[in-house]
Amino acid sequence: MGVVPGRSTRSLDVKMPGIAIALNNVPLATVSTEGTSVLTVRVNGDMLGPDFASLDVSGGNYDENLGPKTYLTWVHDQPMRPGDEIEVTLVESATTNVDGKTIDELFPDYEEPVGPSQPLSELFRDLAGRPRIRERFSFRLASTESEPISTATGPGDHSFGFSVLWDSLHPERARVSLSSANLECIEARKPGTRLADLTLHCGQGVRLRVDV
Repeated sequence: MGVVPGRSTRSLDVKMPGIAIALNNVPLATVSTEGTSVLTVRVNGDMLGPDFASLDVSGGNYDENLGPKTYLTWVHDQPMRPGDEIEVTLVESATTNVDGKTIDELFPDYEEPVGPSQPLSELFRDLAGRPRIRERFSFRLASTESEPISTATGPGDHSFGFSVLWDSLHPERARVSLSSANLECIEARKPGTRLADLTLHCGQGVRLRVDV
């Protein structure tokens, strides 16, 4: 679905720190932290789905001291292909250049499922029995202040997750993490394998290339 148009609850004229995202060296979105307590960039992918990976940018305000509670998505399910590279920069002064959408605006026709849901244990057995479309993901992660890291998911991993997380408690920095997990860890809600952890300060950026 890519960058989502729609209503935004934030002013586009006030400059605040923010996050700028580029895909394959093409600017995708810039989101100011104005009025938010959390702002997150995520890339996810798994071994079973037809789509290689996807990128999301979302966040909101969960701190009553900052104003009304909100949750917005600025980039939703932006497709990523093997070899694609994203760059995320924590900028000192940002103006939001794409509109955010609420959950209701993203999914206006959503209806709660009727009837009993599939037990989680049965769901995970079903996932474990499905044929794998791909056997692994490989990564090259480089930041402004560190040497490039080359790593990959393990033989039994089901999925990976990459995130850049900013929060208002530490507005001068953002946390970067890359991890993978197998189905057993996901079902047990246990941490997966940490592949990389970094910290970005204002003016710094990180690049992630995702491949097979």
